[in-house]
Formats: sequence, structure tokens, C-alpha cells
Amino acid sequence: MNHNPNNVRIGDEVRFLNAVGGGRVARITFDTAWVEDEDGFEIPTPLKECVVVTGEDSFVPAPRPPKLIQDKLEPKKATERPAASPERPERGGYSQPQRLGDATKRAISPELNVYLAFLPVERSALGRTSYEAYLVNESDYTLFFTYLSAEGTDYSLRSSGMIAAGGDYFLEELAPSDLNELEQLAFQFTPFAERGRFPLQAPLLVRHRLDATRFFKLHSFKENKFFEDDALVITLVSGAKLQVQAELEPKQLEEALRTAFPQQGPAQRKAKATAAAPATDEPIVVDLHASELLETTAGMSSADIHEYQIAYFDRVMQQHLAHKGRRLIFIHGKGDGVLRRSIESALRLRYRGCRHQDASFREYGYGATQVTIG
Repeated sequence: MNHNPNNVRIGDEVRFLNAVGGGRVARITFDTAWVEDEDGFEIPTPLKECVVVTGEDSFVPAPRPPKLIQDKLEPKKATERPAASPERPERGGYSQPQRLGDATKRAISPELNVYLAFLPVERSALGRTSYEAYLVNESDYTLFFTYLSAEGTDYSLRSSGMIAAGGDYFLEELAPSDLNELEQLAFQFTPFAERGRFPLQAPLLVRHRLDATRFFKLHSFKENKFFEDDALVITLVSGAKLQVQAELEPKQLEEALRTAFPQQGPAQRKAKATAAAPATDEPIVVDLHASELLETTAGMSSADIHEYQIAYFDRVMQQHLAHKGRRLIFIHGKGDGVLRRSIESALRLRYRGCRHQDASFREYGYGATQVTIG
């Protein structure tokens, strides 16, 4: 485990990731940095919660005239922006979407482009200020969305709603200490047209791993085409071609189900149940390659795939823990050894009663581990 992911060294100027403050690193002991503040006090802080401040990452940017954050999306054509009204607050709430045009008068483009954007509330206090989070929908379809964050393999709903075609949506305001909750994000998008007829579109799932250290670096917030102020803009979907949802007639569906799940008599069901419970001396082979576990890895990062593989490994282990002496062969491949090390770590921490060793090279090659349930 890397206790110093941000490569902090003695003498570096740092800011705290989950708290206000920072200073110079006076000394380092194992996974802790002793940060000396302006008053000369040393503050013990985990290395992973320290962000190095360089010259270009100054937390006090050059002065610039104040701007309203709220008139977010720029119109696609040069049109006069309406004057601000007393009813419209300068901050809080989401901006009014700029329409891309009447979808009923022209063909709807099947392309989908969606972005996640963050804007600091006070740019001059970067690292201590809160951040506004927005979704931007640059497509001809209105999107129903869910916005979720994960802890381990369990997800929690943070927000849901609809984003108009060519519009944006305010998700939430986040304090710096909230950023760790956003390390693993997921979005579900369902496209549709609010007026007129349109082909039924398949929903889209997008996962994203957020790097919280970017929020403490001034150059992460850049000029962009969506917002008047500099923003951290992350592409969630770019140029995706929406897939028309296949429709089956009732008779076709019935025939497909009959083919996939033929009726079985008692003798067949008994034989199948017996086959599902192999003898103790017969190893159970589990292939953990992504191509075997997942129909598609579209929209998944390597970290997402790795997380799914380990979760699948845990499910298999839980299913067989009651069968002492049973052997399980997990095929993980040689690769760079990341999956193998994760499996060995899980066996040491969560399955201490089980023995493990390299599986037979003759049968499975280099990339397999044999586990014996104890």
C-alpha cells in the first residue's frame, strides 16, 4: 500500500486535503508528515492527506474583477444574454439552460456529450472554499439522470433529476472535506425528447474515479466553453452514439424465453443439481478475466474492472466457505500481478483459515492461484 501517494518530501510546502491549513514539512515518520505552521507548531498529518503546493499551484491567484457564477452556459449562437433580474440570485440554484433549438423542427442527433464540472465558490481561497458541482448536457436529448457515490461496492444516491437538451444542472455544493466521498462516482442517463416522437433509447451507465488533489491545484480550473468562470470540467460521455432499444413482440419474447430456458423434468433438475455440487476432490475453476465476467467493459476504467473482479472473487469464496477441503482455482492471468496481489491480500486478511498456492503450471500456466478451504 502506498502511504505517500502525493510524493511529499521534507521541506515541501503543503496544504491539507481534509482540513484548513498547511505549512512546511519538517519531518516524516512512516505514513505521517509533521507539518510546521506559521506559528512554528508541528501538526501530524497522514501523508495521503497532504497536497504539495508548487509555484503554479498558488492558493492566492492574481486579482481579477468579480464575475457572476450563475449565467453558466454560453449560447450556441451569438445572442444577447438577458439582463439579471432581482428574482435570480447571484449564487445557489442552477442556471437556466440554453436550448440548442427546437428538436421538433429538425432531426435529433444521436450523439451524446455529458460533462461534470466544478467551480470554486471563492477562487481567491482555493483549498479552503467550497465547490459547486454541475452536470452539463451538450446533446439534443433531455436526460433523466441519477448521481451516485460509492463506498466499497455499495452506492448511495446523491441527486437525481432531468437536464434539458443543451442545459446544465446544479448537483450540490461541496466542502473540501466532502471530496473524499466522491472518489468513486457513477451516473445513469436515460435520454428522451420532451416533444415530438423519438426512437426509444437504451439507458447509459458511466463510472468515474475522481482525483481529489486536482481541487487544490489552481491550474486545474481552466477557461471553458460552458461557464463564464474557470472550471474543472471532466468529460463523462464524449461523442457516444445512442443505441436504439430493441423491441420484441410478445410472441418473439415467449419463443426466446422458451429457447433459453427449456422446461425440465424432475430427473433433469436432479441431475443438474448434482452437477452443480462437485465432489470435494474436484477443483472448481473460476476465470477472473474481465472478458469472462462482463459482457462489456464500455465506460469502465481499469480500477472499476479490478474492483468487480475482487468482488466476484469474494462471492465465490463466500459460497464455498462451508465446504472444508474444497479446492478453488482462480485464473487471474500473469499480467502485471495487480489482481494476483489483491487476491493474496484478501486471503491473508479475510480468509485466514484457507490455504493458497500457485495452481498447477501444467494445467493452468503461470496465472492461476489454488485456494483450499480450511
